[in-house]
Amino acid sequence: MKLRAGVILLALTAAAGAEPLAYVTDQSADAVSIVDLAQGRTVETIGVGQKPAGVAVAPGGMRIYVSNPESRSISIIERRGEKHQALAEIKVGQGPLGLALDATAARLFVADWYENQVYVIDTASQKISGAILVGKSPAGMAVSPDNHWLYVANRASDTISVIDLASLQSQTEIAVGKAPFGVTFDANGPDGPRLLVANVQSNDVSVIDLATRRETRRLKVRAYPYAIAVTKDGTRIFVTNQHDDSVSVFDGKSYAPLGVVEACGYPEGILVAPDQREVLVACWMDNKLTAIDARTLQVTRRLAAGPGPRAFGQFITPDAR
Repeated sequence: MKLRAGVILLALTAAAGAEPLAYVTDQSADAVSIVDLAQGRTVETIGVGQKPAGVAVAPGGMRIYVSNPESRSISIIERRGEKHQALAEIKVGQGPLGLALDATAARLFVADWYENQVYVIDTASQKISGAILVGKSPAGMAVSPDNHWLYVANRASDTISVIDLASLQSQTEIAVGKAPFGVTFDANGPDGPRLLVANVQSNDVSVIDLATRRETRRLKVRAYPYAIAVTKDGTRIFVTNQHDDSVSVFDGKSYAPLGVVEACGYPEGILVAPDQREVLVACWMDNKLTAIDARTLQVTRRLAAGPGPRAFGQFITPDAR
């Protein structure tokens, strides 16, 4: 009977975590809107620290981490069945912004905008376990799937720091465009794994070959690119253009431009949904989550979020590893 009860409990837990949920940081409300993408509505709102921006959802969706730049803290949200609750708030640095989890979700990396370093948080103890010096004004980050490398966009240095996750030391810096912010790892580039970097002030995207650690091309986009999403097979690239209210789309293999989607007011965070059919965009000025059909590039629906949604990072529950 104990074994059977355990199986039932596991089944219920899996079912509870099966639907895709989006965790949207609402900067103007000091909260996170939890949007059920299947139902198309906000099902819960959780209060966090001041002016939340970055977010990282652990595989399986049982833990959600949120950066609060004005509180100088990280909020931890835990999912318990169908509900969520704020679990803890950890004080970190002077300006925590970008977040990334390692491949095992054992370590959370926190980019500190003002201290020019990345803090390492042990997710089990919820304590800071280290810090890594990087370039100026670090923002977006990405971890390689093999858990060997962390890539950090340094906005005021115009570089990407490459961090060895075994030693927690910076190995090199890669020059990119002006004011890099969002950074996305893609394993399925036409020439192998690549890094895509949104350069806010040069209005382009740097494509970095990770075998050579060199920028190989620039993709011209609209005004103030912020973040980048790529389909799982690497065939389509989507870039939010903050000051143009649009999303630029490219063929992920040839890099040919496929169009520009008039998305919403001040688009910021962007991800491809787990089923690869929709691209979700957080619209800061519209208080919406806009859905774009990944194939037709048409806006299909607009979901209500809270005030000032940013959703910078992994804001949709990723596939369990």
